[in-house]
Amino acid sequence: MPLLPASGLTPGSLFACLGLFAVLTAVFAVRASRGMPGFERPLRLWAAALSCVAVAAAGYLARPWLAGPLAYLVPNLAVLSAVAVMGMSFATLQGGQPRRARWNWALVLLTMAALLGAQAWQAPYAVLAAVAATGLGLLLLHGALLFLPQLRVRPRALPETWVLASLLVVAASFMLRAVSSGADLWTHHGPWSGHPMLVVGLVFVTNCSLAFFSMLHERQRTALQHSYQRDSLTGLYARGVFFEKAQAALQMANVGEAFAVLMLDLDHFKRINDTHGHLVGDKVIAHAARLLNSSIRLNDLAGRYGGEEFCLLLHDCDGERAQRFLQRVLHRAEQPLSLRDGRSLPFSFSAGFVIFRMEDKAPPLEQLLDRADQALLQAKAQGRNRAVQACGEGLCPVP
Repeated sequence: MPLLPASGLTPGSLFACLGLFAVLTAVFAVRASRGMPGFERPLRLWAAALSCVAVAAAGYLARPWLAGPLAYLVPNLAVLSAVAVMGMSFATLQGGQPRRARWNWALVLLTMAALLGAQAWQAPYAVLAAVAATGLGLLLLHGALLFLPQLRVRPRALPETWVLASLLVVAASFMLRAVSSGADLWTHHGPWSGHPMLVVGLVFVTNCSLAFFSMLHERQRTALQHSYQRDSLTGLYARGVFFEKAQAALQMANVGEAFAVLMLDLDHFKRINDTHGHLVGDKVIAHAARLLNSSIRLNDLAGRYGGEEFCLLLHDCDGERAQRFLQRVLHRAEQPLSLRDGRSLPFSFSAGFVIFRMEDKAPPLEQLLDRADQALLQAKAQGRNRAVQACGEGLCPVP
């Protein structure tokens, strides 16, 4: 005789487990959103999705007491809404296409319209089940389609792979459910009356919740790492991080590869601060940093050296390319910065740079920056708003 009596899983117990899990996870998501700045929206959307799951579970449990079409329409609307909001939550967390996720609601409306039409024509239960399962399957397939770009960005990420696999498996399960709705197994009182789909739904919600919080943890870790490495005002690398990454890039470079080290400084910045105040001065620095960051390539490095000075490391860059780059930056800086009061504030750069070709050993970054800084001082002395190239022993322009 077993120590504990065995009892079969009933739909009521499965719905109770699903609803309880959804409520507890939704409460956890809401509480977590209060202490995770930057992730409030995806967490609150996830809480809303699980609240819809809880409503669906309660609606299915209360079907004997619901009158007429409400017994079928309310739970299905809650389930469809839960999947739609889950898609929006994942899209918001991934920073992908939350607007595209809103098309989920078109599928929700179409499915509900089809259910209302079938209910109005007094269609049998098998037809209603097929319509609901088809709509849910299409909704899950659309969610998998929205998730594919994220898998391309992080092809070996386990949570993303797990979510995509769950979406595809559950979508296939519901499409199979729709195709086989006419069988006796799926009738209102058949032997499989909702049991497999309940198990699939419970496993799906659990899997997606675990994957969501795993992805959330990874995004938070990345955001914290980004905040440690980046200057808070400009978003460029902080000085120490720039030195570390630039020196590492030089050490890994191949022999013969050309680099450019640049120093840029905002002209007459003290006058801007004295005339317009430090808040406007900060806006000018931030605007200049955005201009520089949008001008470099993905493998280049840009950092805030200090105050209104910036430092850059350009890969595969000779003297001619560096000149063209700085001419483009100086030209873009000719467009004045628009202030909130309607005024326009002009600003300009002075720049110094040095070009070198990698030999057996990378030169010290401090030496290269010092040479670029000397060229910057020369640009200031020549009237500002210009670029000057440093030349010296071992640091001549690359032809």
